Amino acid sequence: MASRRNTKERILDIAEDLFAQQGFGATSVSEIAVQVGISSPGIYKHFNNKLDIYEQVCQRLFAPLADATRGMAADADFAETRQQIHQVMSLLANKPNTARIVQHATLARDETLDLLSDRWYRKFFSTISDPASNPDKEWINVPTAMAFHCMILGYVTLAPLHKAIFGVDPLHPDQLEAQLQFQQDMVDGLSSLVQRQVPKK
Repeated sequence: MASRRNTKERILDIAEDLFAQQGFGATSVSEIAVQVGISSPGIYKHFNNKLDIYEQVCQRLFAPLADATRGMAADADFAETRQQIHQVMSLLANKPNTARIVQHATLARDETLDLLSDRWYRKFFSTISDPASNPDKEWINVPTAMAFHCMILGYVTLAPLHKAIFGVDPLHPDQLEAQLQFQQDMVDGLSSLVQRQVPKK
């Protein structure tokens, strides 16, 4: 039983790297099997098909993000939001394949995009504030969510390019901490701006 479980985990490890490097469509079951060191039929002892492999890869990658965002609320204050952004950024930096898989799915616009959107991302953004019902939380809205999402994912997916340009690894702990501080400063700046705009009662 242990050997079977280890083989399944090995398949998921290899598949995750391939999906992150070249996308779902460009990755074949036979390619996964070769890198694992088993025959293609051996894959089907553990998974129904390639999409089943993809779904289980996503389960491993996105479940921690779901846990991190589960506590988000439309009435969260800036300190809470800053902490949540820090946690999400840290998770993505530790597992950069997550952002790369999202990038490939977005570009492919195939069934993997539907899977990520319906199964995971709607959960992540389910607490976005409705300004009509939360007038004091208008900053927690769709444009703000998209901006921070792009900034966080883009930082991870563009890390190899920025390393080639600037000669530093953006995912090195020191660089990552500087980026996290920059994002926290942005949230603090947004907090100050909103507070100045709130009319006094």
